[in-house]
Amino acid sequence: MGKPDNPGPGPTRPLGVASDDLERALRETLSRAADPSHAVGRHDPAGRAIGKGRRINRRRSVVGTVMVVAATAAATAGVIQLRPDDQRYAGPAWVEDPPPEILQSLPAIEPTTAVPVPMGTFDRDKMSATSVPVDVVVASQLRTTGGTAITLSQVGTVTQAHEASKGWLVVGMPPSGGATLWYVASDGSSMQVLPAVDAIALAPDGRRVAWRDSARLFTAVVDQGTLKGATQTSAPAEGLPVSFVGDGVLMQRAGSGAHQGTYDVWWPRRGTYTPMWKPGTAEIYGPLPDGRTVVGQVSAETGDRPCLALLDAVNALTVLKTACALQLNPRGSGTVSPDGHWLVADGAGRARLVDLRVAFDGRGTSADAGPELSDQAAWASGSTLVHVSRAGDLMRVKAGKEPEVEEIPVPGSDRNDRLLVVDPMLV
Repeated sequence: MGKPDNPGPGPTRPLGVASDDLERALRETLSRAADPSHAVGRHDPAGRAIGKGRRINRRRSVVGTVMVVAATAAATAGVIQLRPDDQRYAGPAWVEDPPPEILQSLPAIEPTTAVPVPMGTFDRDKMSATSVPVDVVVASQLRTTGGTAITLSQVGTVTQAHEASKGWLVVGMPPSGGATLWYVASDGSSMQVLPAVDAIALAPDGRRVAWRDSARLFTAVVDQGTLKGATQTSAPAEGLPVSFVGDGVLMQRAGSGAHQGTYDVWWPRRGTYTPMWKPGTAEIYGPLPDGRTVVGQVSAETGDRPCLALLDAVNALTVLKTACALQLNPRGSGTVSPDGHWLVADGAGRARLVDLRVAFDGRGTSADAGPELSDQAAWASGSTLVHVSRAGDLMRVKAGKEPEVEEIPVPGSDRNDRLLVVDPMLV
């Protein structure tokens, strides 16, 4: 009652008080409240209070740091696991140094496993007196040597097929164009490995694949439908992958005129690919087992007659040896046996069998091997070739001093059905 109704403000707090001054004031206040019989050095409640406060602050700092680290880890794990069913794949490795900006990485393919189709059988006894030693594709049906038929309607037009681990690698051409790669399991289910790209080449081992997609070249291992160890580089303006030699990818120039049919080899382990097209190389028949030599066809020094040649794939397809007396068909088809012993190639209207062990020492000759080849040929062994002739007939050639040639009828097919032979895993 005796106090004014509107008391003035209390004394202001000095703002220039240091933390040490506050600690001393707190010590004095608490010391006065303590038992005076105890010396400050032995019993310091102010010091205990201040120390306790400092320990609390340190614990809070440590806990806060741990929580920040845990939150960061949880956020990172959450980002990685946004799609827990997907593989953590960042695209193929660049071979350029330094790598350019990634404009197009390896496409992430969602596995699309088709419902296993009912697998029928066919009568192998009607195929031939001796069964076909390789799998074949008749129209859209894969027929195995075991008598099983698998429908490949989802693949489109089959252009290549190779036996693979527990199944087959199949290259198809969809109605929209391009080339797609599929893995077909032995139970008939299928998985798309690559969507439509410009070109696809399969290696003789049935495990590696090379392809071109726009301005990039790729190569990878295919393990039961999964791409592994992919590498990519810039693609030349007109080059397409067509085959393999060792670890290298055989490239063909897709130009016209003087540039048509020239070849080169891309070695992914060498880094940036700079093509060195080999002029005068008209055809490549296949690699030798050494992984660095290919058998091909080059122009003779005089005239237009082609010569059989051994080419060094490691050194820009340099010509090592030639044999010009075999009368091969210029730019004709041909294939080399997996052991490098035999060549079957188009001659003057007929296929010719050449013994490569003696072809380049001046004693080389060729023997008649039946009708000329198409682009469909597969070696069932080191001495047995199964191929589709240009007339569409399935042929079997047993290599030797006197080749044995046999036409194999294919039941249930007609002239309008595309016939394709499947490469077995021989290497």
